[in-house]
Amino acid sequence: MTKKIGIILVVTNEKHNLSMLYDSLARQTYKNFAIYFVDNNSSDGSKEFSEELNKKFNFKINYIELESNLGDAKGNSIGAEQALNEACDFIFVLNNDTELEEQCLENLYKLAESDEKIGATGPIFFYWTKDKIKNKVQIYGANVNFKTQVTEIIGVGKIYEESSFPEILICDYPIGGALFVKREVIQKLGVLFDDRYFMYNNEIDFAYRLKMLGYISAATTKAKVWHNHKWVRDNKTSWYREYYLSQRNKFLYYHKYKLYGSMILMILTDSVKFPWRLKWFIKVCDFKLGMYYLKGMLDGILNKKGKPNLYFVK
Repeated sequence: MTKKIGIILVVTNEKHNLSMLYDSLARQTYKNFAIYFVDNNSSDGSKEFSEELNKKFNFKINYIELESNLGDAKGNSIGAEQALNEACDFIFVLNNDTELEEQCLENLYKLAESDEKIGATGPIFFYWTKDKIKNKVQIYGANVNFKTQVTEIIGVGKIYEESSFPEILICDYPIGGALFVKREVIQKLGVLFDDRYFMYNNEIDFAYRLKMLGYISAATTKAKVWHNHKWVRDNKTSWYREYYLSQRNKFLYYHKYKLYGSMILMILTDSVKFPWRLKWFIKVCDFKLGMYYLKGMLDGILNKKGKPNLYFVK
């Protein structure tokens, strides 16, 4: 009998993503999975749309309705806890704006089962395009200096050719948007993600805690996922949210692990590099993005945890 996978979907006003995702889940060769749909206080009818859509697919979907937006970190942890309570052997944290190749779940499962030291696995992650002919890599795992958080993202921006990527990659973390985790790992950690981060950067914290338990992480090109995020200039609120929270949470991590030397060095580094980054912020979005980046830095230094009181975080 195949082991059960709990797929955790945290949805916040994103019903437009569900048709493509559900279509790809229906095509999976690995069938023993249940969906844990964490509705993060959506106002666009995401849950109702999922229920209507599922008349076509008949997935086993467990709906968890939150009274307020608790963030991706807390939402995923709540979904994972219920999945474990319902005897899931693996937790698959999945962004809802994704499309999976048919053997994605099967190959993540096989890789996780191949070695007891592997605690988490992940796919190769591509930028989504309609034709998928030229597969531009977003991430194929990452290596991290856990004291400084300096990260090397593997494969980013490259056009995928099978011969140029190892089939299995041992790394510090695969990717937070498609993270396949063994049941025993979460049980030992106590909680999947630390909700102080709300969203963004919590996967680095997870990877550090995983490593401290003695597990390793691995990614595989035999599991493929396409990420259909709106990488456009006009999607300003997404830019603001991502760069504010990523910058803030970097400093929350330093506070959590008392890495104050690394914090001081990063403050100096980010301050010196800011004029050049501001030019890039203006190019891809606008001047405000630079200001939210600075605000994230300040709020992180002040150790402001959890959900920020900002208009672009509803």
